[in-house]
Amino acid sequence: MNEHTFDELLSQFLDDAIGDEDLDRLGKMIAGDESLRQRYREEVQMAEALAMVAGEDRSAELFAERLDQRLEAESQKFDFLNRVLNRSGKLAERSVIRRWAPIVAGALAASIVIAFGAGLSTGLWQGRHSAPSIANAAGGQLPEPPQPAVIPQEPVDDSVAILKQVVDVTWTGTNQYEVGDSVSPREIIELESGLVQMQFFRGATLTLEGPARLEINAPDQVMLHSGQAWAQVPVPARGFTVLTSETKIVDLGTEFGVSATPGQRTEVRVFDGLVELYEPASKPDGDMLHSLETGQAISVDVQGRSTPLSDQVTAMPSELLLREKRSQQIREGYRRWQRWSEEFRDDPRLLLYYNFESPDATTSTLRNQASDTRKLDGAVVGGAWTQGRWPQKGALDFKRPSDRVRFHVAGDFESLTLAAWVRVDGLDRMLSSLLLTDQWDNGEVHWQFDQLGQLGLSVGGAPDVKWRYTQPLVDLTQLGQWIHVASVFDGGRQTVRHYFNGQRVGDEESLQFDGRLRIGNAELGNWGRPQWQGSQAIRNFNGRMDEFILIDGALQDAEILEIYETGNPNR
Repeated sequence: MNEHTFDELLSQFLDDAIGDEDLDRLGKMIAGDESLRQRYREEVQMAEALAMVAGEDRSAELFAERLDQRLEAESQKFDFLNRVLNRSGKLAERSVIRRWAPIVAGALAASIVIAFGAGLSTGLWQGRHSAPSIANAAGGQLPEPPQPAVIPQEPVDDSVAILKQVVDVTWTGTNQYEVGDSVSPREIIELESGLVQMQFFRGATLTLEGPARLEINAPDQVMLHSGQAWAQVPVPARGFTVLTSETKIVDLGTEFGVSATPGQRTEVRVFDGLVELYEPASKPDGDMLHSLETGQAISVDVQGRSTPLSDQVTAMPSELLLREKRSQQIREGYRRWQRWSEEFRDDPRLLLYYNFESPDATTSTLRNQASDTRKLDGAVVGGAWTQGRWPQKGALDFKRPSDRVRFHVAGDFESLTLAAWVRVDGLDRMLSSLLLTDQWDNGEVHWQFDQLGQLGLSVGGAPDVKWRYTQPLVDLTQLGQWIHVASVFDGGRQTVRHYFNGQRVGDEESLQFDGRLRIGNAELGNWGRPQWQGSQAIRNFNGRMDEFILIDGALQDAEILEIYETGNPNR
């Protein structure tokens, strides 16, 4: 038996699709070859990290529910915890539980649930892909592949503000932002034109008008190098500070505007409340130079000389200006996408084009907009019709394990391109489906996020194309934002390419795969494995989708970028 045969058998085993005869063949191969045993260990550990183990009450929700039920029975709860630790191999911790149980029972229970949900990669709970299953089939003994889990550290975030609105912006710096992006200290926001509104986590709102250059210093301090800015500072955010090269402006709960002209002057206008001006390098207890009240304005030059300004401005212009410009941007963006969509549907390479523009919010049919292919309409099961990228646009909301869109694509293909506009609301499954075929036979395609936010494209029965993942694209700070993702399997060039918001973020070359790709029965947002297998892994997508494209062929970088730029709701 060659290595290719081993890869095929192991793939079937990991996907719960192996028969008894093939299971026996696989076990004998592993028992007789140390290198294959090592490969087996590595693959099992990856599979446990990437797949929700089905059956025998192994889902995180059932485990958590049953843990809670048992903890309610005071007389049994610590015995239950000991049995859990026995099963996970963590015998050493039992004595710790006995000593500290009266104090930390609740925390320990939560830790076990977290470890179960996030620690399958190290085998806290061994599923059906465990070493004894193969060992018994082969009549031999295999080493235990997973090791006891280490409970992961709590994630951290150093961001201090998010972008609330981005209107008609032309960026000039290295950083380009979208609505919902977070910003951290030492980041620089630089724009040639347009308006950017930021909300700081401590409550202040700052609006920047280009041309401008702004640097984030701290959770409550920014440096305005040039341009105009307006700040709204509620009581909880008092002390919010704007630095310029000429002065330091400390807000005491108010609304004010700042205009900085490098090498010349800084102008400060108070629309409501009170601000204080200090020397730029003054310490917190330094002497105050000026105090400005509602309606007052002042200019400070490079020598520190101040001059009162005669103009009386009593209202901030930013909110009204933002609302008007944003409304216009929304209307124009949606019309631009509609024109493009109408033309794109005639592309002869299109297999599926779901634009989620349903005239009836209760319909259970997702129309395929590709010309002359109505037989490829999708069946909406569960899911709720909701708002898409623009207020006028439709989308489907996937939340429950029952939510999905079922469809069938016949034929086989040398190359495929998959692209979608999605809003990720959570990565609470080991794997979250974008498109999964019902099975994972040779050539069948799986497209999904893992729990780290990595985008993956895998092909059944292809050892060199099993898990083609990117670096993490979505993290906790990006949930709830509309993003565009695309993946290309290019059979002609033997490459896999991934794209995020129009930019290539990863590729694999020299695949050495000469098979054909197939879809068949498949689902958006879920995994419809054959019912004869009984229970199934939960891989439902948590979020919204408002456009999906499947193309017979490999789109190039410029074509992916066009799809993104035309459909970008922030343009």
